[in-house]
This record gives sequence, C-alpha cells and structure tokens, in this order.
Amino acid sequence: MVGSMVERLPFWGQLTSDEQTLVAERSSLRSFDAGQIIGSSGNSCTGIIFIIEGDIRVSLLSEEGKEVTLFRVGCGECCVTTASCVIEQISFDTMVVAARRSSLLVVPASVCVQLARDNVYVKAFMLQVEVKRYSQVVCVLQQMLFKRLDQRVASYVLEHCRVAGTAEVAVTQDELARDINSAREAVTRALSRLAQDGLIEVRRGRIIVRDVDGLARLA
Repeated sequence: MVGSMVERLPFWGQLTSDEQTLVAERSSLRSFDAGQIIGSSGNSCTGIIFIIEGDIRVSLLSEEGKEVTLFRVGCGECCVTTASCVIEQISFDTMVVAARRSSLLVVPASVCVQLARDNVYVKAFMLQVEVKRYSQVVCVLQQMLFKRLDQRVASYVLEHCRVAGTAEVAVTQDELARDINSAREAVTRALSRLAQDGLIEVRRGRIIVRDVDGLARLA
C-alpha cells in the first residue's frame, strides 16, 4: 500500500532510485480521528506529511490554551511544518491536529534530513511549500488586524467555494469560528446578518452562497 502512495509525493520524480527505495521502505501510513493531535514542532519532529484523505489544521497554542489557526492543509498536499528539525527557518512552535478523520503518508524526519542534505530538489520543495504557508500566515494576520468579522466570514466562504468549485461550503459554525479565529457566537451573528442581506443561506453544516457579487463586494 505504501509503495503506491509514495509515488504521489510531489518530489517523487526528482528522487534517485536509491532515494525512492529509502522513502518507500521507511515511510508509513497513519490514520487520525478528528481532533486528534498529529504532532507539535515544539517537542517533536514528525517529518513530511502527505495528506491522502481528510485535512489537517496547523495552529499556535498559547500557555493559556488560546488557539490561533494559521492554515489548513488538504487532500493531495504536503505539510512540511512538521519537519521543523529539517528546516531551521521554522522558529516558532506549532500544533498539528486532524481537522477531520484523515489518512496520512508520513516520510520520517530521519529520511527527510538525508533527502534535504543530498537532493537539492527536495530541499527546494520544502522551502517553497513553507514560503506558501508563511504567506497564508501573513494573510491570517491581515484578516485579524484589518478586517471586520463579516468581511472575514465573507472571504472565508468565497475562498472555499472557489477551491471546491461550487456555491456551497460544507462547514459547521464551530469549524468556521476556529478557522477564522473568532468566537462561535460572534460568527453566528455575522452569518445571520449575511443571510438577512440575502448574501448566503445557512443550513446545518452548510453555507450556500446566494449572491456571489454582493459577497465579493463585502469581502
């Protein structure tokens, strides 16, 4: 099973035959339930994670237990934040949690260290992915600092509709609140206002966009 999954790694074609053998033999498949902690860069180095099914959430956690969502990593993507011992530029502690039941392919840290040392393509890939994640973190900070809550909700809904290619977002209000770093009660009020304005329709576990242009103007 692992043998076929490793070929889906974005950098697989850039590995030598020996490196491919190493990755295939040492990588493992792991499953996590929703809410289960996958790892923390503060006390462990898991390695590169490739999401086969589901998605994971990367966040900061304060000493008081306050959580700030930085970004999500979805099906078919890699998370290299979990390889902080390989990328020295990752200097802040993060927590990685399964946002929903997820199946992951894990390339262990020891293998990642060897690949990053010997294969420039793998090193470049890891840095490229982390630059993308850094951009997402900056976007989160901009949203939190400079946008009203209704604008943040509108932006979230539009972006997820764009990625999914539909006018509907499958998300609970708890998940939405966690993803945009707000209180559930505040998000509920914002959704109600958007629904009253005819921009969206709120259903159980779903948000349906009724006026894309109007939502875009607000966002």
